[in-house]
Amino acid sequence: MLYTKSIEKITYQDILDFCNERYRESIHLDYKVKIDSSLAKNIAAMANTWGGLILIGVDEVDSKPKLPVEGLEYREHLREQINNLILGNIMPPIFPEIQVCQSEEGNRALIVVRVFQSDLTPHAIRGNTRVYIRTDTSNEPEELASVDRILWLIEKRRKSVELKNDFYERADKRFSILCRKGGISVEHMDAFFGMSPLYPFEILADYRKLAKEIVERIKSDGWSSTFPMNLYNSRFEPTQNGVYSFFLKESKDYFSYEEVNHYGFFYHREEMYFRQEINGVLIQNSLLSDILIRLDLFLESMSKFYNVLGYWGILELRVHLGKLSEVVFRDLPPPRGYMRFDEIKASPVDNMLEFSKTISYAELKNNRKELVVDWTAPHELES
Repeated sequence: MLYTKSIEKITYQDILDFCNERYRESIHLDYKVKIDSSLAKNIAAMANTWGGLILIGVDEVDSKPKLPVEGLEYREHLREQINNLILGNIMPPIFPEIQVCQSEEGNRALIVVRVFQSDLTPHAIRGNTRVYIRTDTSNEPEELASVDRILWLIEKRRKSVELKNDFYERADKRFSILCRKGGISVEHMDAFFGMSPLYPFEILADYRKLAKEIVERIKSDGWSSTFPMNLYNSRFEPTQNGVYSFFLKESKDYFSYEEVNHYGFFYHREEMYFRQEINGVLIQNSLLSDILIRLDLFLESMSKFYNVLGYWGILELRVHLGKLSEVVFRDLPPPRGYMRFDEIKASPVDNMLEFSKTISYAELKNNRKELVVDWTAPHELES
């Protein structure tokens, strides 16, 4: 798909195939017959909103591609022409991905401009005097931003970060309340995976569809488990902005909590250790491989989640492992001085491990394995 395929691998035929699907212009998609001064407005508006695709060389009728797609005459320096338009008209400048695709005959071209949601907003044009945003109105896909919206764009980072942190704090609080009601306390290792748009500010889905439709559509199956974990274990109940589910085994030795909201926030937390008695000694142990498998499933599910929501902007991934000091990882070499697993009385690890990373949707979709490997690299540790 053009939204996520590596930009250098997109071909002329890929764009023709995309246009043959007759996708309608939207907040994320724009068709242009040629390169002209209005391109700067298109790019700035997308960067100020959610990002998106601009396909150049494609005429449109009723906001859909006019078939057959003719492209534009190929000539050298088309990429440079677009970059010069950006540098000469947008402040601060934006650097989208650009791919100029030649036809097999070499005389025609189609151009993909992939714009990412920006964290340097607002981006203005016309001598730094006009700020545009994308809309879902096909007749007027760009509109001048209101004063309130401009102020919001200026303070977007602070306000959006506050909103996102509030999601996490509320999820933590709900989880704690449910644990108390269930008569359990988290004494040993629990794992948390979270993901959200980097700067959430707009509702992406009808919250009424979250539990009945969206959660089901993002299911990912692994060789030993399914994600979301609570899809079949427990009902999702309504809460502010979304739904949550809390599963607790009757033995009270395992829990799983999940929360999803219509801003594109997903929170997963579960106990990831088990008790094993060896030679009369009770060992609290876990497997690093289990954590990596769960993280891989989580990322696969999140790729589906944002595709369903129609969000292809910047994301933030958070991973947290807490209360590790009494847990032994059985698939890691034993600490120095220990020869066998059954001799280990405690694990010499730090008590908490945290990891956060900003990624694009394209990275989430195409580089999931690299993200899992990256998590195993050095990261912030707290004892």
